[in-house]
Amino acid sequence: MAAMNNISELKPFKSMWKVKGDKIHGTVKKDEVGQFTHVLQQGQTKVQINFTVTHSSGSYWTTKHPYKVVFLPTTRVRICEVLPYNMTGLEPVNYHAVLNGKLDPDFLVDVVGQVVEVSHIEVVSVNGKDTQKISVELCDTEDERLPLVLWGKFAEDISDAVQLRSENIVICVLRFGKIKVWKGNFVMFYERSISNAYNVSDVSVNPENMAEVQAFIRLLPKDDLKLSIVDSKPLALANGVSKNDDFFVHTPRKTIAEVEKCIVMATIAGIDSDMGWYYLSCKVCAKKVITVPNDNCDDGDEHDVLACNYYCPKCKNNSPKLLPRYKLHLVVLDNTNDCKFLFFDNLALQLLHQPCIELTGPITDEIQDPDVLPPILNDLKGKSFLFKIGIEKENFIYKHDTFKFLKIITNLGMINEFEAAQSTTRNIHNRSPLSTIAVFFDATNIPI
Repeated sequence: MAAMNNISELKPFKSMWKVKGDKIHGTVKKDEVGQFTHVLQQGQTKVQINFTVTHSSGSYWTTKHPYKVVFLPTTRVRICEVLPYNMTGLEPVNYHAVLNGKLDPDFLVDVVGQVVEVSHIEVVSVNGKDTQKISVELCDTEDERLPLVLWGKFAEDISDAVQLRSENIVICVLRFGKIKVWKGNFVMFYERSISNAYNVSDVSVNPENMAEVQAFIRLLPKDDLKLSIVDSKPLALANGVSKNDDFFVHTPRKTIAEVEKCIVMATIAGIDSDMGWYYLSCKVCAKKVITVPNDNCDDGDEHDVLACNYYCPKCKNNSPKLLPRYKLHLVVLDNTNDCKFLFFDNLALQLLHQPCIELTGPITDEIQDPDVLPPILNDLKGKSFLFKIGIEKENFIYKHDTFKFLKIITNLGMINEFEAAQSTTRNIHNRSPLSTIAVFFDATNIPI
């Protein structure tokens, strides 16, 4: 069969992959859900062939992998006989690491604990809808306590388990829980707890045949800890900083115009080769073609490149004429920070003055070695330009660090003029608060 890749090796520069092992977030788009519902079941081991890999972002990371898998209409899913069937991927976190703030709340976590305290079920209004809520306290093998809040059906499951427990202990396993930060009883003191995340988390109560749980039970203290039923503890959700610091220290000042787009002067530090530097498009409509694995893609030598055909979803053509087009992810920096700018074909052409096909030749394959770059791309490193970039929802809501590039200025005279004006503005800002306010409002009238 064709060579298998470990999940840790996945990168976005191509879509023909065959993977095994480790964990990565996977996404099936709404239009493809019906196609994959019957072949993707929790606990099953599968081989996936042909999918795209893209950046993970936002505040609900299910793994620490920097990328996520996105299924295509042409993704193949097969039964896997290589990996064991009892893989759970469960990685319980240390309670102390949650409570002391060492863990990033953007990453969802797994928790295993003995239920030692539980409240009655409450019905609270969430976004105008009545929702069940229960507060739980978990205990680990070191007798560390962790607050847990469960919502909806999970609240019912815990309540039922407690009522039917007899003399047995109640073990709760939460997969993909969200770390929450709450305002404590003292000024600038914050508490942390775990909650289930909407449509992501999974809760099991006293799960059978889970080796991690059996190992946890064996390590519990033999002190016959009793379960207590208590009243709910009202907590105020907080963001970890005071309102004053949130507005005036941690959040940069921007005008309304600057929220949507801005101009920056930056130096190109490199090319993000993980993302590749070109893609194969349909010559007729210019849209990216998608790969379609051959029927015999499982039959070749283990070192073979996965064989495929191409399909244009816009033209609905099974044999489109192919044309490589630029898609550059440039790593740029100035004296404050670094980020990435995304250049599509027409704008990259303004920068390079050479069509993509002149660099690739008439090719029919995806990139196989993204670290091998044409000299003209390597020559961009160290050059400074003016960039007009768009700031979109993915950037300020989902914390995506790649910005779409809208225009570029390569004229040295304009670059020097911009730098001189920027230096003057900084001097004015440093003189007096009144001057700063005047410049701030004047900036909204400058067309960019």
